Amino acid sequence: MICLNKLWAAALIVVFFTVQAAGGAQPWTTSTPKADSNYKYYVGRGEADSEKAAFDQAVKDAYDQAARENFPAEYSYQADIYQTESSSYLTERTIVSGISARFDGFEKEDEFIQKTDDGYSVKLLYRFSKKAIAQEKARLKKIADTPKKRQMSVVGSKSDAAKGVLIVETDPVDGAAVYVDGDRYGQTPMTLYGSLSAGRHTLRIDHPRYQTVSEDIITVPGKTVSVKKTLLPAFASVSVTTEPVNADVYLNGRPVGTAPLTYDRIPVEEEITISLHHAEMEKMSVPVTLKKGEVRPINIVLPEKSAKISLFSFPQGAEVYIDKRRIGVTPVRNYTIARGSHTFTVEKAGYEPVTRSFAAKGGETISQTAELKPLNRTQTIVSGNRPVVAVGGVDKFHRYEEIRPAKKHLSLSSAATGEDILLAAMQWSYPSNFIRARVSYGQRRSGGTTFFVFLSFDEKSYQDLFVRPLRRVLKNVSDSAYSRKKNLDCFYEAEKEGQVSCAFVFNRNLSDTVFVKTAPIEHGFFRDKADFDAFVLMTQDDGRRQNIKPYERRKLILSIYDRSGQKHQIKNVPLHIGKFTTDKNRNVVFMPWFEDGYESLVRVFQMPNLDPSNISRVEVQLTQGVPVNNPYPPNRRRKKKL
Repeated sequence: MICLNKLWAAALIVVFFTVQAAGGAQPWTTSTPKADSNYKYYVGRGEADSEKAAFDQAVKDAYDQAARENFPAEYSYQADIYQTESSSYLTERTIVSGISARFDGFEKEDEFIQKTDDGYSVKLLYRFSKKAIAQEKARLKKIADTPKKRQMSVVGSKSDAAKGVLIVETDPVDGAAVYVDGDRYGQTPMTLYGSLSAGRHTLRIDHPRYQTVSEDIITVPGKTVSVKKTLLPAFASVSVTTEPVNADVYLNGRPVGTAPLTYDRIPVEEEITISLHHAEMEKMSVPVTLKKGEVRPINIVLPEKSAKISLFSFPQGAEVYIDKRRIGVTPVRNYTIARGSHTFTVEKAGYEPVTRSFAAKGGETISQTAELKPLNRTQTIVSGNRPVVAVGGVDKFHRYEEIRPAKKHLSLSSAATGEDILLAAMQWSYPSNFIRARVSYGQRRSGGTTFFVFLSFDEKSYQDLFVRPLRRVLKNVSDSAYSRKKNLDCFYEAEKEGQVSCAFVFNRNLSDTVFVKTAPIEHGFFRDKADFDAFVLMTQDDGRRQNIKPYERRKLILSIYDRSGQKHQIKNVPLHIGKFTTDKNRNVVFMPWFEDGYESLVRVFQMPNLDPSNISRVEVQLTQGVPVNNPYPPNRRRKKKL
């Protein structure tokens, strides 16, 4: 009994793994689907050591089956190979009586690729449109039924035969032009009597659809020279580029490669169809007719397939915005979007909004779910050295749009000197690269809305877009460079409660040095030790002769849109940003700051007549900077040292 149980268990295991191995295969891999009212079906099979070779065999097998069944007359085929750096494709040319059969409507539906102990096994499912088959059969029959008229053209008189005779014939077609020593005498089949002198001549046979034949002949008086030539098909070339790239290229229904490509086996003087397939784009077909030896560039912009997205949230009933446009309330199902990069935001009163970026492929269906987290009803906001607590209202941290000034880059000529670099850096509007703004708002106890605008520096952008490029150019022109850590001399203003001013205390013997603030700013510019890179430039000028202004005046603009679409713009608020300081020894310190002191800044705005529930969108904008001199009084008294 124990042995029987073991055998039974072993049999179950074999059955289980057999089912598992076949789990990924579709029914068509074991049995070719029967033809329906519109299509015939073919399954191409290939087995080889490599996946590519097995795939090529399967392609050949499928085309072979379709050609043998539908176009059997004098059936033969030849293989062409098109190779790129990354892949190779096998294509089939089916020839019926010397004429290529067209495989329009022959499309690959599915594929099954399996790794085996001996290599790879590939199965490809194709469908062939019955309508396309009927049209191609009719075309081939019309060509085959066209009678060939063969009438020998005669040049000269038979009475001159004693001077020599030249007979020229061609196969498989007549009508090729005959040239002797560059002069045209007629077309094949042709007999030429007594027109050529005895001796060596150059014969050229030219047909627009076949390759040109040239050879030397010798004519002798009283003898006949007979030349019979089998003409080989001539070809032209196409250079196919597509937008986007990597579209599959088909020639009369047969795959020839992936764009961009150049294909030089195009039959001439015959209309062919170039079809382009891309997973994310709509299919396109272009008919072309080429002349012998022609190279035709073809550039095609494929129309995009749209994508769809479904958005869900917990809890439901949240508003959904895609690329800042409201599209509805969750759940949103199968909303049509363009392929490419997008951003969606899901928000609901009393919950933190969720914002995500995503990329949609053409024809793709995307599903996203956002889990919304409840917000606290109390928020602490730090402004200067005073905490302000907003209690009671729900601060939604609503979706807002930050309109940032355009980034500014350090502009220098290739021959810039140290002094040129210093002056250019002092004129550089570098705060545009890293100053950031954020908006939060909630309901006032007495009614209306309070807006908090948070201004800060983006540490990563500060390092990437200011410190690194400035450090690089200064290092190339400085006489020496070193790092320095220094406590800043900071104090509260006596007349402005909460105002903080900081200064870099120089050594009296120090001069002609440029300092660049490099320490992380996450904890504030002025409340810890500051790291600087120092560069000795030995310049003659620190910018004061040119009156380069060390401050920038910008405007902070807050705009609110209500549910009806009406725009409410709060009065523009001036904002000053310091960029650098100088001293009498021509030392320059690059160290940005807000309002002559704050490392971060909060502006508070009130709108007593606007309820938060009536707000649809908020915009916060910082304008470009305008250079100004120090906007604060020069003589200040210290109240308390930090």
